Amino acid sequence: MSELRTCFLFCLLLGISNSLHGESELEKAIRLIKGKNFQEAQVLLDRVVQTDPRNAEAWYEMGVLQRATGNLQKALEYADKSIQINPGKASYHVLRGNTLGPLAQQANMFRASGLAKDGREALEKAVQLEPANRTAFLALFNWYFNVPAVGGGSLDKAKALAERTLALDPSRGHYMKGQVLQRQKNPGSAQAEYRLALAADPKFPDVYNVLGYVELEMKQVDMALDHFRKQVELDPGNANSYDSFGDGWMAKGRTDEAINAYRKALSLDPVFVSSMRSLGKALDQAGRRDEAIQHYRHCAQVGIQKGMPQLVREAKERLKALGVKE
Repeated sequence: MSELRTCFLFCLLLGISNSLHGESELEKAIRLIKGKNFQEAQVLLDRVVQTDPRNAEAWYEMGVLQRATGNLQKALEYADKSIQINPGKASYHVLRGNTLGPLAQQANMFRASGLAKDGREALEKAVQLEPANRTAFLALFNWYFNVPAVGGGSLDKAKALAERTLALDPSRGHYMKGQVLQRQKNPGSAQAEYRLALAADPKFPDVYNVLGYVELEMKQVDMALDHFRKQVELDPGNANSYDSFGDGWMAKGRTDEAINAYRKALSLDPVFVSSMRSLGKALDQAGRRDEAIQHYRHCAQVGIQKGMPQLVREAKERLKALGVKE
C-alpha cells in the first residue's frame, strides 16, 4: 500500500511539473523576446519554422525580434511572410507598418514616400481587420500624428482616430487627445486629458512620460520629475523611461542625476539616440569636457552607421563649439 501511495504521489508531482514547464518552443521564444534574451529566442524560432514553415505566428515573432535588434529589412521580410500565410491577423500588418515607417525615414526622398504610403496602408488594413484592436489604433494614430503632412500625415485624422478610440479604450483615447492638444500648443488642456487617461488606467507608463513633458513645458518641474519617476517604476526595462527621467533632472538643474539616468538608459539600449545626444550635453554642462568630446564623437559615428544625418550634424556642431577640429 505504501509503495502504491509513493508511486501515485510521484506521478502527481511529475504531472504538476510538466504543466508548469510544458510551454511550447514558440511560447518560450516569445517570453525570451520580452525579456530581451534575443539569441536564445532566435535559436528556438529557427527550430520552430524549420519544423513548421507555415507557422505564421513564428514568422511574426521572428519579425518582432529582428525589429527589436534593429534589422528592419529582415523584420519586414518576416512580417510579409506571416501575412502571406495568414493575411487576416491585424498584428502582422501592424508589424509591417511599424517597420516601414523607420525604413522610410532612412530612405532617400524618392523611395521614402512609397515606403511611408505602404506603411500607412498596412496600419489602416490592421484597423479594418480588427476594429477593436487597441494596438492597431494606436499604431495608426502614431503614423497620422508623426508623419509630416507632405508625406500624408494628418493631425485631423489623428484627432478623429483619438475620438474613435475613446469608446474602445478610454485611457488610450484620452492619451491620444492629449497629444493632439499638446501639438496644438494647448498644454493645459493636454494635461487634463492625460490625467483622465491615468484615471482610466493608472499603470499606463507612456502617459506618465507625455504628462511629464507637458509639465516641463508649463514649468512644473517637480511634478514632471514625479511622473518620470513613476514611469521608471512601471517600465524599468525601457531606455526611454530613464532618458525622460534624465530630462527631468536636467530641468531641475541636477546634472549629476541626469548623467546617471542617461547612462542607465544607454546600458539598456547602447544606441538610444536621445540619450546619446543628451548625455553629451549633460557632460558638457557639468564641465567634463573630455568625456563630452568622447561622447560626441561616438554620437557622430553611430549617426553615420544608422543613417541619421541630423545626429551627425549636432554632434559635429558640439565638437566645434568645444574647439575640436575635424
